[in-house]
Amino acid sequence: MDVLVIGRNVEVLETVKDGLIAKGIAADGTTDAERASIDFDARDFAVVAFGGGVGSPLRETLKGDFRRQNPDVILLDTFAPVAVAHITAALRGDPGKREFASRFEITEADGSYLLHMDLKKECDVCVEAYHAKNGIHRTTLGQGHLSPGPFVFRIHEPEIHDGLNMILVTLGGSEMYLHKIERW
Repeated sequence: MDVLVIGRNVEVLETVKDGLIAKGIAADGTTDAERASIDFDARDFAVVAFGGGVGSPLRETLKGDFRRQNPDVILLDTFAPVAVAHITAALRGDPGKREFASRFEITEADGSYLLHMDLKKECDVCVEAYHAKNGIHRTTLGQGHLSPGPFVFRIHEPEIHDGLNMILVTLGGSEMYLHKIERW
């Protein structure tokens, strides 16, 4: 088996699994996140992907459990709208070995957020925000072509909605960085 997908919503999980299987990727999954490291062994997978609905304390516990089972497994935080592309990219190479950027972080600053990246080489960049209020909504916050060096991008407060927000940065069309912002 190539991939274990852990999520909360059965329909979303099945959609992601079906998308992976359609690409020839063997995938299994569970919505019983609390039992995932008991019911599955990371030695059976190249990638364990965690959906956006799996909360932080549990997610970190599961990552520790799976890392102990298989130190080489790729542990990937993702979410449904981009999960198939994100998982496929991870299977092509270790997501820890980044081709385009050496640093990615998002910090809060005066009600907005600052995206900081150090680019190692020239590439196209796309910054998108997804929010899950009354369905999944996507907004392209910025896109363009960048030269090597530091990159700072401000995400203004009105672009972050109440509830779950995911910031997705794609470099070179395939290298993905994901940051979760929860605002209640």
